[in-house]
Amino acid sequence: MARVTRFTVTADIVTDITSSLSIEDILAGVVKRSTDALEVWECDVYEYAAESGSVTCSASYALEEDPTAAGWVGSSMAIADQPAFVLALHEGRMVAIHLDDPGLSARDRERMEAWGERSCLFVPIVVRDEVIGCLELVEKRYTRVFSPRDRQLAATLAALTAMAIQNSLLYAEVKELAITDGPTGLYNHRYFYERLIQDVARAARYDLPVSLLMIDIDDFKAFNDRAGHRGGDALLQSLGELLLRETRQRIDLVARYGGDELAIIMPSTGEEQPSPGARAVAERIRRRVEADDLGTGREPPVVTISVGVAGVPQDADSADGLVEQADRALYLAKQRGKNRVEAALSRRDVDGAA
Repeated sequence: MARVTRFTVTADIVTDITSSLSIEDILAGVVKRSTDALEVWECDVYEYAAESGSVTCSASYALEEDPTAAGWVGSSMAIADQPAFVLALHEGRMVAIHLDDPGLSARDRERMEAWGERSCLFVPIVVRDEVIGCLELVEKRYTRVFSPRDRQLAATLAALTAMAIQNSLLYAEVKELAITDGPTGLYNHRYFYERLIQDVARAARYDLPVSLLMIDIDDFKAFNDRAGHRGGDALLQSLGELLLRETRQRIDLVARYGGDELAIIMPSTGEEQPSPGARAVAERIRRRVEADDLGTGREPPVVTISVGVAGVPQDADSADGLVEQADRALYLAKQRGKNRVEAALSRRDVDGAA
């Protein structure tokens, strides 16, 4: 390959890394550029999970699409019975294997024959002195002897891949900090509103319900005065943990709305349906807080909550309107004695009363 091509491919990958925060796009570019630069049949990037002894394919590119490899990206496999993989990942060194090598292990031979591979080069991907994955270069057309120059370029490409992954991890950490409330570990007010706007828009588009629970700790100021601000923060954290346990993972969103007020967005859930509906969930949470007393161990319980429930489309048709209605319902729960759940007075009920 021309010298300029080998030089420019690394420059192109660096440009990709610095201009994109999508790790999927970056890795897709890495495997394609690596295939072109080293003139091999295929290039794959694998992420390594040491605790399970498995690798997951994160990106793959081949000169010709193999129908049998459909869905390979995202799939995982154990490496315990693949000596070449084990050497590269456990010892952190480059490993080349060839199908016509009489000393090739039976396991590696079986794998190569199954995939029609003639030569493979495994290049560890190292981040902070830890092997986190592997770049695999595959040749199916002939036995490929990887020259020192090939290996040097492969090592450079693996280092650039490590840089891309490290940048992605750092970006994910920064992004998580930007959307997380420190004392509770829940999502913060800004991210709550972003998600609520999205969920309300999606509900309108697909004619689905979405419910909002606004939750307030009863007499929180008095508790803070007794326990101090650290005690108050610990109480908020305990309540946040309880809410996460009582809601659907990866579906509902639990956030700190502000002060001692927390909020739960429940997509595809109405006040009563599906079972359990939003009001039933709110009542279950209220009872659980009352019973657990969030770890204070006091008799009678000194920690209770009030909850306001509102939903789209019956109570509002916008994110702001939904928050307003849920807040009104919460205020009603406070007025009626606290430690209770109240639902918003729907627009239909208001119109009927008028």
